[in-house]
Amino acid sequence: MRSINVLLLTIFLLSFASSQVPNWYSTHTHPNYPASEYIIGVGTGSGATGAETAKKSALSDIASQLRVQVQSEMKSVTENFSVNDDEQIYSDFKRQSRTMISDEIIGADVVETVVDNQSSTTYALVVLNRDKYAAGLRTELEGGWKQASDLRTSASDFFSKGKLNEAIQSTNQIKQVIAPLFAKQVLHNAAARAPFAFPSVFNPAALQNDIRSFLSQIKLEKKSGDNQKGKIGEKFVQPFVLTVTANGVPCAGVTVTFLLDGKTPLGDAITDDKGTASLSTIARSGKSIMTKISVPGIGREFEQNLISSSISFTWSAQASDKAFSLSVNGGNKKTEALVQKKLSSAISQIGYKVVTMSNNALLVELSSDTPSKIEGMAGTLYNLTLQGTVSLKNNSSNAVVGSFTFSAKGIGKSEDEALEKAASGVKIDQNDLSDLLQK
Repeated sequence: MRSINVLLLTIFLLSFASSQVPNWYSTHTHPNYPASEYIIGVGTGSGATGAETAKKSALSDIASQLRVQVQSEMKSVTENFSVNDDEQIYSDFKRQSRTMISDEIIGADVVETVVDNQSSTTYALVVLNRDKYAAGLRTELEGGWKQASDLRTSASDFFSKGKLNEAIQSTNQIKQVIAPLFAKQVLHNAAARAPFAFPSVFNPAALQNDIRSFLSQIKLEKKSGDNQKGKIGEKFVQPFVLTVTANGVPCAGVTVTFLLDGKTPLGDAITDDKGTASLSTIARSGKSIMTKISVPGIGREFEQNLISSSISFTWSAQASDKAFSLSVNGGNKKTEALVQKKLSSAISQIGYKVVTMSNNALLVELSSDTPSKIEGMAGTLYNLTLQGTVSLKNNSSNAVVGSFTFSAKGIGKSEDEALEKAASGVKIDQNDLSDLLQK
């Protein structure tokens, strides 16, 4: 019995000895490829495609190691360079960092394969030279940061010439350039022996400061049209004229928004080559027109900067002799009453009176589309759109002289309730109404 056990043990040891599992596969190390210079990947495959499968597995091993290191580098960049100060840059940075590494690592070489004939298993050792891999990324990073630097210089040059929109656009282009650069830098530092020297002047916080610096140097100045008098519903004799400059240089192509009492939009004007913008408008209830620049491509975080440079024109308006009657038809009685109240308030805000009888009659016709049904936990809900047409009729000539439309959506437990919700949400465009009442 003892001799049988010895024989079995001998067979086992011989079988184990004939197994050709390489030491580098078990230890994940190789004396010829130190970890300080190389990233080592190991993999296995079997059968006729064993070599190719083993290579892919080893490449995937390298990619997995890079992804772990990338997570650490992402945290470092986020904390040290204020990447999360800009929501869009932060979102792009995270997305690109996580998707930049694929299992097809360019530059990785298969340096050794071992075939275990007994198990028909192929072992592959793939190595990635850290310096060579990082060199390609460094070239891309250097080119990208050079592009960002050139854009920043262009932004400054544009602004010195009074081209505010172009300066902001160039600064925003920098944001688009640096998001992938942050991601490539993270990958570079995950693989390289030494980190890439990051030009911190280009972090998102610095770019936001650039935009704030541009906006802080903008000056709006009234030229004419201030302190006018006019009768409500009639056009002011003079337009409201202002200039926009940056350190004394006229800003051309800048949009200026005119707001009644700082709230209701009256219109926009674009500055000419001399930085001049103007608006002709009618007198209405209110005391002033606030003017501020409107710059495309900047976020709401700069709203206070825009307001800081705003100026206001003042006027005094005399009451109009014109009055209007108002009638609303369609829907149900509550819907009609809600719309009537909304319109009456809007007419009064402009500065006209609403009376029972007048030669100037405002006729409102309401209608709604077929409601759709929403089935839910609370039962059936009705969803519909309320449409309204406001027409101005001259009772003397029996002629309709103009009209405008509005619409609002409503949801309720019944069709009537949905109509009433829609009527409660109606918003009357002051400019449309004012234009109609002038006719």
